[in-house]
Amino acid sequence: MSISDKVRKDLWAKSGNRCAICRKELFSCIDKADFNIGEECHIVSSQPNGPRHIDNYGDYDSYENIILLCRNHHKEIDDSANLNIYSVEKLIDIKKQHEKWVNRSLADEKNVVLSLIRNGTDLVSIIGNGAVGLYKYNDEIKTMEEAELIGGVWQEISDFMDLSLDLEPIEITKMEFVFSEMINNLKESGFLIYGRKVKTQFLKKYGDTSLYNAAQVYIKRR
Repeated sequence: MSISDKVRKDLWAKSGNRCAICRKELFSCIDKADFNIGEECHIVSSQPNGPRHIDNYGDYDSYENIILLCRNHHKEIDDSANLNIYSVEKLIDIKKQHEKWVNRSLADEKNVVLSLIRNGTDLVSIIGNGAVGLYKYNDEIKTMEEAELIGGVWQEISDFMDLSLDLEPIEITKMEFVFSEMINNLKESGFLIYGRKVKTQFLKKYGDTSLYNAAQVYIKRR
């Protein structure tokens, strides 16, 4: 097994092209030369003698088990002297907090023009057409009902993005209708949804870099 392109795309997009520990930018282009210091690191090693190995863990190459780090921090977390510091639980929390930081940073960008998404057609125009990365942000959730509502929206968006390239036009049109109903439910609950298309750059395969379509979507209280 190896890390799939989908896991790799999700990892680089949700990590914002930055190390989860020091938050240094990992991939850049200087004077037309590409520089990459990012490494896709296993939290639980698949090797019996590897750092934080767990027998019968499952899919060692799953998204949940991969964290994006710079080379220095990859070496640091795997050093035997630091394994008591960088436990499995600690690295999972570091990854989770970093992704939250990326979302907050995107939400706080200045001079960003966001479009109000009025219906499902508007939403599909942002998250469709092969968009592979989703930067999502929502205001603080205050009730379980809000958690179920907003969580359901994120789930539907993620599922659609995973399948959009394989959907027939009639299936896409049906999803536009589903999204329109979800957007109306958000409005009735006091939320509006905004978004925009962006370009994101991350390592596709070793030595090969590309720009991909991504989506920034924000759910905010009215």
